[in-house]
Amino acid sequence: MIVLEKLPAAVKEFFISKGIQPDEAVLTMKTDLGIDSVLKDVYIVIDKEKAAVAEGTVLFERRGFNQNGNPVRGEEFEAARFEQFNLAELEDIKVEQLISTGRVTATSGKEPVLLFYFSSTYKHDAGIFCQVANELKKDGKVDEKKIKELNVEDNTCPKCGRRYPDPDRKVCPKCMDKIRLIKKLAKLFLHYKGYIFLIFCSLTMIAGLGAITPYVSNQIFYKDVLAEGGKYYGMIIEIILVMIAIRLVSLGVSLINGVISAKVSAEVTYDMKKSIFSTISRLSLSFFTNRQTGGLMTQINHDSIRIYWFFCDGFPYFVLNIAQLAIFMIIMFTINPLLTLYAFVTVPIFFFSFKLIFLVFEKLYAKAYSRRRSFNSLITDVLNGMRVVKSFSREADEMKRFNKRSMKSAEADTEISTKAAKIFPMLFFLLKIGSYVVWGVGGWQVMMKTGTMDYATLMTFVAYFSLIYGPIEFLADISNWWSECLNSLQRLFEINDAVPDVKEKENPITLEHVRGDVEFRHVSFSYVENRKVIDDISFKVPAGTTLGIVGHTGAGKSTLANLLTRLYDVKEGEILIDGVNVKDLSFETLRRSVAIVSQETYLFRGSILENIRYACPEATNEQVIAAAKIASAHDFIIKYPDGYHTQIGFGNKELSGGERQRISIARAILKNPRILILDEATAAMDTQTERQIQQALNRLTKGRTTIIIAHRLSTLRDADNLIVIENGKMPESGTAKELLMKKGVYYKLYKMQAEALKTIGIEA
Repeated sequence: MIVLEKLPAAVKEFFISKGIQPDEAVLTMKTDLGIDSVLKDVYIVIDKEKAAVAEGTVLFERRGFNQNGNPVRGEEFEAARFEQFNLAELEDIKVEQLISTGRVTATSGKEPVLLFYFSSTYKHDAGIFCQVANELKKDGKVDEKKIKELNVEDNTCPKCGRRYPDPDRKVCPKCMDKIRLIKKLAKLFLHYKGYIFLIFCSLTMIAGLGAITPYVSNQIFYKDVLAEGGKYYGMIIEIILVMIAIRLVSLGVSLINGVISAKVSAEVTYDMKKSIFSTISRLSLSFFTNRQTGGLMTQINHDSIRIYWFFCDGFPYFVLNIAQLAIFMIIMFTINPLLTLYAFVTVPIFFFSFKLIFLVFEKLYAKAYSRRRSFNSLITDVLNGMRVVKSFSREADEMKRFNKRSMKSAEADTEISTKAAKIFPMLFFLLKIGSYVVWGVGGWQVMMKTGTMDYATLMTFVAYFSLIYGPIEFLADISNWWSECLNSLQRLFEINDAVPDVKEKENPITLEHVRGDVEFRHVSFSYVENRKVIDDISFKVPAGTTLGIVGHTGAGKSTLANLLTRLYDVKEGEILIDGVNVKDLSFETLRRSVAIVSQETYLFRGSILENIRYACPEATNEQVIAAAKIASAHDFIIKYPDGYHTQIGFGNKELSGGERQRISIARAILKNPRILILDEATAAMDTQTERQIQQALNRLTKGRTTIIIAHRLSTLRDADNLIVIENGKMPESGTAKELLMKKGVYYKLYKMQAEALKTIGIEA
């Protein structure tokens, strides 16, 4: 039996009730995404004939106590969907990877069948499911040894067995080294130790003043001011002024503490962001290809802000509440130890109940978040595609989709609000039962005149006890806040501690003058392990010559450019520039000598002038204009009212694909590199513009090593040499004439393009 995830007892009972025996299954597993793309507990069981899927929510509740007095937790599976599939009827069981999620599908007859969805966390398990199901269909048995060898990717914590929330981050929120995180954060705070000392001093003063106030307003007021013969009998105005003065001093100290805390928190957050962004700028491209840009932005901004607010609004008040709680409890024990024990009788029950309730609400909040995300995704999708919606008259259908997702989101929020309205008032009532005990027991002691308890002492005790509720409620809430802060710290320090895959050598070679000789020697490379994109490729490009690279989409052409510029490092073989391995060259030499114009152009928000000058910040306006003319960009730039100072980017002037690419080419020209790489640089241009740029590039490439990657073979007619890339290998190389005579891959590409041109009346 292959167990990717153990089934909870309640889920087992559910499957048994449906005629499925989990203990006799071939495989049991879990995913976290329902068929409606909402977070759920999804359990899958495969036996020799069927695959069963159950979606729902596993709820935990306390069901009394055992004989040792420990709480007994019961389970209940609230099912939302159950389906069985006969393996014999399913064909082509496979994983379909979506943008951030995936699904397992099959066909039954000619009809598509959806088995289940999954998030990226369970992608590996979904692949194991497909392999097991297909092997069962094939010969009715599974090679468990082979499956276990495939299941080497352990996405569970070795300490507690919980699955990592993010499979790319082997970090368990429960078992992560919190002490290490706190120590690393403390190093940032050490720069501000003087301010931190002032913060703790001010917090101590606030706690002390908070402890004096109840004593003055109760013990002194009732015994010494109102009681005849008291020490301050009749001095009501004076004692009120004293209380006001204490409040004002406390307010002033609080203001000072708030200002210092905000300053220190902001400075530490700034230092953290600066350190992280500095690290990001040094990291290799592989770091970014494995992550979504939005996720990185969230980590830098959202996580930093969360830490800021915790240390601005959370930690100082945590210290203050701990100090006040300790002071109030000491005073209460001093006044009446027995009454203090009675007062706190319900506090342990409160914290224990709060923890159990939090587990329930964690699921509810996750479901609500997922539905809000789905709802917001729909709105964004429809608004961005409004032109298509109106073109096909689908407004009514989109309104139905909107209503459905909006209703689901509202239902999830209503469920949280309803449960909170029922549970939390009762929970806090439980906490305040202690106050009624104090009034009852304390009142009885006053009436019976037992010990030192009198009316003034009782009122003082009640005042201190009433002040304890605030710190207790705060401590109950801050545990969740602290947990979120630790997760944010973990994510930020993970980036900060990341090591680039592509590193500069300790003592790199710096070449003052680069001739431009390029050589690939038996180069192999793979983005994913055991899947070569480039396989044993060798070629030379003498200085000042032009090499053309052709091949089908996905053959590995652009990867060669990425390897030459060291965006990635080769796995096998070596790449040489002027006889020096690029790994031995300094980054300064490499970046100065090589420029690439990619098919994926990116322009920064700003003026056209700033975007072209980005390659060479010290370039003059005349040099920028000269580069733009060579790239055939000058003519369309000067037509704008602001010319080269025209603002582009989000919210400003939008450029066409061809215009953007011409600016990108001008940027590379301004850099004036010895080695120029054009990766489909003219793909977004019309034929006339392409010819204009081609003529300009012909002038530019004289005496310069140029590597041109192109689908359109006409772009490569003037290349000195051509190589053909097919499935990561290099089957052919030579001049265009030589390759045509070989009648191989290049010949087929040439014939296909020639026939395509003939269909529109153009002879190749």
